[in-house]
Amino acid sequence: MKMQPLRDSILLDQAAASLCQVSLLRSAPGWLRRAAFVVPILGATALATGLAASLTADIADPLRLPLLALLAVNVLYMALTGWPTVLGFLARLFGRALQVSAIPSGKSRTALVMPIHQEDPRAVFPAIEVMARAIAAARLQNVDLFILSDTHDPAIAAEEARAFAVLRARADKGAALHYRRRTINTGRKVGNLAEFCATWGSRYDYMIVLDADSLMGVGAITTLIGLMDANPAAGMVQTVPYPVGRETLFARVQQFSARLYTPMLVEGLTFWQQGDGNYWGHNAIVRIAPFMAHCCLPVLPGREPFGGEILCHDVVEAGLMRAAGWDVWVLPQVTESYEALPANLVDYASRERRWCQGNLQHARLLRYPGLRPVGRFHLGYGVMHYVSGPLAVLFLALATLDSALGGGFVPAVLLGAGAAHTALAVLVLGLLYAGKLLSLGSALFDDREAQSYGGRLRLLASAALEQVAALIISAMLIVFYTRYVAALLLGQTVRWDAQPRDDRGVSWAEGWLRLRGTLLVGAGWTLLLLRMDVALLAWCAPLLFGLVLSLPMAILSSRTGLGSLARRLGLFLTPEELSPTPILRAFQRAMAGRLVTERPHSSMTGLQLASSTADGD
Repeated sequence: MKMQPLRDSILLDQAAASLCQVSLLRSAPGWLRRAAFVVPILGATALATGLAASLTADIADPLRLPLLALLAVNVLYMALTGWPTVLGFLARLFGRALQVSAIPSGKSRTALVMPIHQEDPRAVFPAIEVMARAIAAARLQNVDLFILSDTHDPAIAAEEARAFAVLRARADKGAALHYRRRTINTGRKVGNLAEFCATWGSRYDYMIVLDADSLMGVGAITTLIGLMDANPAAGMVQTVPYPVGRETLFARVQQFSARLYTPMLVEGLTFWQQGDGNYWGHNAIVRIAPFMAHCCLPVLPGREPFGGEILCHDVVEAGLMRAAGWDVWVLPQVTESYEALPANLVDYASRERRWCQGNLQHARLLRYPGLRPVGRFHLGYGVMHYVSGPLAVLFLALATLDSALGGGFVPAVLLGAGAAHTALAVLVLGLLYAGKLLSLGSALFDDREAQSYGGRLRLLASAALEQVAALIISAMLIVFYTRYVAALLLGQTVRWDAQPRDDRGVSWAEGWLRLRGTLLVGAGWTLLLLRMDVALLAWCAPLLFGLVLSLPMAILSSRTGLGSLARRLGLFLTPEELSPTPILRAFQRAMAGRLVTERPHSSMTGLQLASSTADGD
C-alpha cells in the first residue's frame, strides 16, 4: 500500500497508523484552518484597540497614542496565547478527539538518545533502565538506547561509569544500550547530538530525543516509530511531555495545571498548524537523514547575548526541517510521555532566564532565507513571549504616570462603567480565561475525566487554588522577564548549566536574595497608588498582589510538606498520580530503590549494555 502524508482528516492503514477524524471541521482545508486562527486574533486586537480609541477620542492626552499602542500589543499577545485553546475546544466540539495509534513496520532502526551534562546519575540511569526493560519486555525490535554524556566533572563522570556498570551487570548479551562521554561539551546539546549523528546516524533511520528528566513508555515509542514508518513525509513528530514526579507544592500546582489545560491547547495548535508544528527538543522522534542534511544551525554574527551559538535550537531546527519540505507534527493525545519540572519558583525562573536569552536570539532569524511563514511565526512568538513582560510593565507604568499627570486615559478606558467599558473588560477577561474555563468545563462534564482528577469537588477546588497561584506567578514572571530583557540589552549573558532536578526547597535567605527586588517594586508601587489613585490601584491589584506575595509564595511553595498535605487533601491530583502507567510505576520503584534486580522472564533478553568511545563502537 502506498503511504500518504500524515493528515488528521484521513484514515491510514490500520496496521500502520491511524489519525481517525472524519468531520466537516476536521476536513477543513489548510487556508481555512489558518484563517480560524488568525482572523479571531486580529479581530479581538482590533476590537479592543478600537474601543479604547473611541473612549479616548475627545481627550487631549499626550500619552494616549503610546498607551493605545501598548494596549494593542498586549491584547494581541493575550489573544495569541488564549485563542488556540478555544480553537481546540471547537475542534473537539465539531469533531471527535484526536486519537493516534501506530504499529512499527519492523523495517526501520531507531535510537533513543539521552544527552546529559553534569546530571545526577541516580536520577538518569534508573529512567534508562526502566525504559530498556520495557522495550525488551515488549520485544520491540531495532531500538537501541544511548546515554550521550557531556559531563566534564570527574566525580560525576565516575558516578556515571559506576551506574553504567550496574546496568551492564544486569543485562544479557546483545546490542541495545550504549554509553559514551565527551570530555568537552562543544556546542552544548546541539553539539552532543551532532556528534552522535556524525558517528552513528548512518546506522539509524530515526532518533527519539530525550532530556535528562524524560521518561517514555513503550506505547509512546511504538506510536512514534509507527507514524514515521507510515508517513515518509514526516521529519519530526513531537509528543506532549506531561510533568510528573515532583512533590513540592509549587511543582504539584504546575503539574496539575499542565495536565488539565495543555491537551486542549495543543489540540488547537495542531488543528491550525497541521504539518507546520513545532519541535520542543525532547520527547520527540526525528528522521535522522533530513535532520543531518538540513538542520545545521547557523552561528549568529556578533557576540553574546544576541550573537554566537543559538541557545534555543529546537524551534529553529523545526523551521529548517519545514523549509526543506518535511512535515513537523505535534500530537496532543499520545500518552506515556513525561518530564520533570523545576521544583521551586527560583529554579523555574532561572530556567526561564536561559530560555529568554535563547528566544530573543531568534529575532535575528526572522528574515532567515527559506523559512515558511508559520516557522517565522514560531520564532516571533517566542520573542514576543519574553518581551510581553516589559510591555505589560511599560503599559502599567505609563498608566500610572498618566494618572499622576492628570491625564484622561486611565479614567476613560480603565475605570469607566459604560457599555464600551464592559465590552472591553469582557473581551480581555475572555482572552485570559476562556481557554481555562473550557478545559475545566470539559473535564467536569466527563465523569471519567473528572474522576481522574479526584472527582468534581476536588477538581474545582484545585482549579480555583491554581488560579490564585497563577496570578501570583504570572505577576512575578512579568517582572522577571522585564529584568531579564533589560539585562540582555545591557550585554549581560547567562550560564547554561545543568538544572537542579530534585525537590529542592528554597530558604528564606535565598528567597530574599533572589526576590527582594520584586517584593520592593510591588510594595513601592502599591504605596504610590494608595496615595495617588485608589481606583487605579484596584485595577492593578492582580499584578501588585503577586509582587507583594512573591517572597512568601516562593518559599512556602517550595516545601514538600505542603505538597504532601495538598495530596492528602486531594488537591492538585493528576491522572498519572491516581492511575500511573506501567512505566511510571516502574520508575517510581526504581527511584525508591526497590527496582527488582533479578530479571523476570524475557525482561532483558537480547540486551547488552556496552560502553563506547566518542568515535563509536
